[in-house]
Amino acid sequence: MTSDFMRQEMAVAAANIASECLAVEPDEEVLVLADARTVGVADAVATAASAVGADVVTQVMPLLDSHGNEPLPTVEEAMVVADVAFTCTTHAITHTNARLRAAEAGTRVGVLRGVTEEMMVDGAMTVDFPALRRRTEAVRDVLDAGRSVRVTAANGTDVSFSIDGCQAFSLDGYFHEEYGFATLPPGESPTHPKEGTANGTIVVDVSMDGIGRLDDPITLEVVDGFVEEVTGGEEAAQLREIFADADENARNLAEFAVGTNPAAKLIGNLAEDKKLAGTVHFAVGDNESLGGSTASSIHLDGVVRSPTVEVDGERLVEAGSLPSEKALGSDRSL
Repeated sequence: MTSDFMRQEMAVAAANIASECLAVEPDEEVLVLADARTVGVADAVATAASAVGADVVTQVMPLLDSHGNEPLPTVEEAMVVADVAFTCTTHAITHTNARLRAAEAGTRVGVLRGVTEEMMVDGAMTVDFPALRRRTEAVRDVLDAGRSVRVTAANGTDVSFSIDGCQAFSLDGYFHEEYGFATLPPGESPTHPKEGTANGTIVVDVSMDGIGRLDDPITLEVVDGFVEEVTGGEEAAQLREIFADADENARNLAEFAVGTNPAAKLIGNLAEDKKLAGTVHFAVGDNESLGGSTASSIHLDGVVRSPTVEVDGERLVEAGSLPSEKALGSDRSL
């Protein structure tokens, strides 16, 4: 049961999310989606939106099987007609046709995938939001202008791919009209590897969607944009089973992103892990919501600790160290 103290603490964060990040206004129609595991967070967000004067509907939907699964048609239609939709769900529906339809209809979507009550009041959510926005936009600008990326790490990661013509995003917690959504906790700049261009080795050594915190690293061998081999321990076997049960595009290397939030912690929850400044994460599966052309029923992230990232031969991240937004804006070579 949520304590009164926790409710009060969550109320502060939820008020910032509703008023500042999504700019909820009086008389707007606001949909707050939850599932059985996220009702407490959804209640805090719904209360904050109501306090602004919005007309709020909270809808508890069935728990999805995986990130990237489509919600029920009734949920999709509610997202499309709302002015603002907060998706406080265990599994992300960011990379779905439902979210894309809602964005096309003009719905401002706030994504709180996997956010727990504790995460609302600690870690990544306590960051200086304006400063984080500047840093994340600076990273976005580097990726947006880039053509090629190489990621290496002491754990054996060494993968290269093209991002030429691929849009980069600033997921800084604020709603961006050109994206159609905001993500909380904030702090990443993603793009998608150009289809068919990624080759090399990725060693996921922090956490993996669908699995959680890793006891043993998972090694992905990538050939021409698809994961050809998955090796490691018991958790690698779990990922192989996920691929076996999914569609043919589940092995597509769908996303590359740089974490930008210095207040984030590695807690085994991808919603926060992947935001830690200086980490990177890759995703497999669907990339349509990132501007790609490969559809899948899943979108699973995996975090790499302490990488070195080179964009067009210049270092953006060195061994997990990300420079300040001022340094990024003037000279991204470390």
